[in-house]
Amino acid sequence: MASRFDNDSSVQERLKQVFDALGISIYQIAKDLDENSSKFYNILNGRAKPSYDTIIRILDHYPQVSADFLFRGVKPILHGADPSNAHLVSNEISYVEVPFVPVKFHASFVETFTDGFRYADLDTYSVSTEATKGLRDPIIIEISGNSMSPQLVNGAKVMVVPVDPGDWIYQSGGVFAVIYRDFFVVKRIRENELLTKRYLTLHSDNPLGGSVSVPADELRGLWRVAHIVSAPVE
Repeated sequence: MASRFDNDSSVQERLKQVFDALGISIYQIAKDLDENSSKFYNILNGRAKPSYDTIIRILDHYPQVSADFLFRGVKPILHGADPSNAHLVSNEISYVEVPFVPVKFHASFVETFTDGFRYADLDTYSVSTEATKGLRDPIIIEISGNSMSPQLVNGAKVMVVPVDPGDWIYQSGGVFAVIYRDFFVVKRIRENELLTKRYLTLHSDNPLGGSVSVPADELRGLWRVAHIVSAPVE
């Protein structure tokens, strides 16, 4: 079933008001809906249009949100709210600077990583404090190429956290940034045979990207991809 909104820009503005009324961050909303936060940032910034399915998912997950308001702009925004006694709630979002490894710096990062490399030498990227909650020593890296599309496209920025070398043998089923020999890649680990056969197979999500098996003694660094921070609209 398809539906046409009366005005895309007004729907985007109403979404902003809904998020403010709920009093939770965009990051938390994306987490609740199992979506990428970049999707909602792009909608609110006017770079993407909210789909009918997205609106319905918001209404299903937050039953206190008024469908009349989202579709037609009829207040109150939340069920049970008294528009005559409405007040603005400040929804301040705090930010933290996280070390950022851009594509142009990948080669230097690989060359110096095992030679006393300091994260303080990197530029930084501003992300919400909530996005880093519970993460140890996160950094931001930029995706180069489309071997991990459609989930991670060229130019996407992701937050990664280091995996202790003693835990490398236990990693599987997720997406990881890996340094081996002189390469810095982002791949998926489906089977981990470091303990039994002393190698790790790295897979591309894009069928055209292929896979590579890396001997244990060539691995230099491993980071788990925790969040997509931003992604270009395609």
